Amino acid sequence: MKSPNPAPLRITFVLPMFLAAPSGGFKVVYEYANRLHRRGHTVTVVHPRTLDLQGSANGWRDLVKSYLWAWKLRWQHRPLIGWFRLDPRVRVRLVRDLRESLQPDGDVIVATAFQTAFPVAGYGGRKGRGYYLIQSYEDWMGEETRVRESWLLPLRKIVVSRWLERRAHELGEGARTVRIPPGLDRDQFRVLHPAETRQRPRVGMLAHPLAIKGTADGVAALEQVRQRIPALEAVLFGTTPRPADLPDWIEYQQSPAPSALVDLYNSCQVFLHPSHLEGWGLPAVEAMACGCALVAAHNEGVDDFAEDGVTALVVPIRAPEQLAEAVKRLLTDDSLRYQLAAAGRERVAQFDWSAAVDLMEETLRA
Repeated sequence: MKSPNPAPLRITFVLPMFLAAPSGGFKVVYEYANRLHRRGHTVTVVHPRTLDLQGSANGWRDLVKSYLWAWKLRWQHRPLIGWFRLDPRVRVRLVRDLRESLQPDGDVIVATAFQTAFPVAGYGGRKGRGYYLIQSYEDWMGEETRVRESWLLPLRKIVVSRWLERRAHELGEGARTVRIPPGLDRDQFRVLHPAETRQRPRVGMLAHPLAIKGTADGVAALEQVRQRIPALEAVLFGTTPRPADLPDWIEYQQSPAPSALVDLYNSCQVFLHPSHLEGWGLPAVEAMACGCALVAAHNEGVDDFAEDGVTALVVPIRAPEQLAEAVKRLLTDDSLRYQLAAAGRERVAQFDWSAAVDLMEETLRA
């Protein structure tokens, strides 16, 4: 018989690094940390300085730098995770490297990137049962063979989307894999201005230095749309300073605060998502929740919420001309834009954090 009050867990999430700027993947981990803590679990989030398993072998100078690194971060960043409201009771650990002795003992330990999966799989039982939270197929971060090897490790896999679940089955890992889509904070990401009141032809987009994010395709598409619609406005946002090659007519916001990001989404008629590869596509979901009509490249990560002609317009990846045509179509067809915006908003409303944490708890207790 299932216990009505199961014992709380000691849960460790192992991130691959510390980031002072927003990251969608880190945001999901921090959300889980907050929400699992609120359910009574003891949660630790580990950030290593290096992925090396023998950091001290680099000499005493590097060892000193490692200690100073943790002190310096806490001195420079107050709060330490300034871009996310992490519950202060969640334990944040800054460690030199990923050797086992630097990880807390616990009931469950969760790798969050392919580089962290290998050490986590090798830890002894005192660190907890091993899991692997997979938010993308990370061959863009390392050699494909190494990424593939990480999926075959004896860890229970937690994937965020259907295409990653299919990938797990293709690799023979279906029996050890569960799909848990990330939740959406609907109190934050909501419609402030209904689609029918957005009169300016304005398009939003994430700008990212990684080529796979398709920023160059998106900008090329916007330039083409502007040739047909001279009144076009575009606003891009990202964590880096304004790209030097971004056309002057395009607005850019660096690391907007959460409320500013919601305002940005609500100022746009269309959100453009040109990425070549996504595990999920968090900004697209947020924009849809805020009433934008979505134009997306078919990067597979959008399959869970972007259905062509129903909840979005979806075109092939690496196709700026088709992106431009889809954006122009929505900007010149109010009826279609309203229809897709409403259907898209309804579709992403299914992604609920309470349901996600319920399933995460169930999975981590298995």
